Amino acid sequence: MMFCTNFFAQGTSVTVHKDRVKFHDWNTSTSNIKVFLVDSKKNKTESIPIIGSFVKKDGDLIFTPKFSLLENVPYLLQTEKGDIGFSLKTSNNNVPIITAVYPTADEIPENLLRMYIQFSSPMKTVGNLEHIKLINEQGEEVKGAIFNNVYELWDDSQTQLTIIFDPARVKTGLRANETLGRALEPEKTFHLVIDELENIYGKKLAHPFTKTFKVVAEDIISPSPDSWEFMLPKSNDNKPLTINFLDAVDKMSLLIRIQIYNDKDQMVQGKIHLKNQEKTWEFVPENDWNKGKYLAKINSRLADPSGNNLNGLFDHTIGSLKNQREGEIVEIAFQIE
Repeated sequence: MMFCTNFFAQGTSVTVHKDRVKFHDWNTSTSNIKVFLVDSKKNKTESIPIIGSFVKKDGDLIFTPKFSLLENVPYLLQTEKGDIGFSLKTSNNNVPIITAVYPTADEIPENLLRMYIQFSSPMKTVGNLEHIKLINEQGEEVKGAIFNNVYELWDDSQTQLTIIFDPARVKTGLRANETLGRALEPEKTFHLVIDELENIYGKKLAHPFTKTFKVVAEDIISPSPDSWEFMLPKSNDNKPLTINFLDAVDKMSLLIRIQIYNDKDQMVQGKIHLKNQEKTWEFVPENDWNKGKYLAKINSRLADPSGNNLNGLFDHTIGSLKNQREGEIVEIAFQIE
């Protein structure tokens, strides 16, 4: 959802969106202009610079931030003729909701390594793990299931939290696994319960969120590109390139570890959509496909939800990995007609 507001600051009309800011009828120099997130208790030089790009278009100055702007916090555009303040207003009460939990499947392998919790607004990034609990069929909390990181694993937008199931319990042969066993038990039902989390505006979740899932046998098969099905679009169209996998793939792997290159070795820009409980990857290019040869470049760190990647199993024995170095690139060629 996009929010925007129009107002005047020092004679300049400003339109603010999450992904861009437009300063109307711009007639000031664009040299040495900068945007800051302002802390009212500090001076400007101690505030946080916002990374982004400026462009002039149709008489307006447009600022595109690298990351989406936060709502209801003060920003400042520094110019040679003075500063212009602006903020992104929201029309709702900012009560956060959980929009998705990945994996989205209702059946989860017993050696699950990580989950991603997606929120509707930027959240506070400390003190949350104590409010996320794994509950068993008896209604009891499974203690020590979720790894308690010193620093919580949030993305840059503060809308996605990664939780890790304690790797020492997931991986066999380690003391925690031998004494406690895995937190998830096959053929049993568990509930991930999330409550009391608060966003940066001081609003808490309106009610507890529960993801219920059944645990199935461990996943000890690494993803294999040889088993993937490519569904190719036609040239002169921007319909998606689709890859179907036999099993679910980790969400973040699907977003960052598959890239498409043309025959000039230029990365094709576009948007990624995940479907079919992360078993389908769709790539929609910004521009129509050209006829010719392409490469899908896959980083071998691409993994499934249990941490098994193209290079081998998460729970591997010494010497069993395909390559000594992680991150090797696997290339799959295809032709657009």
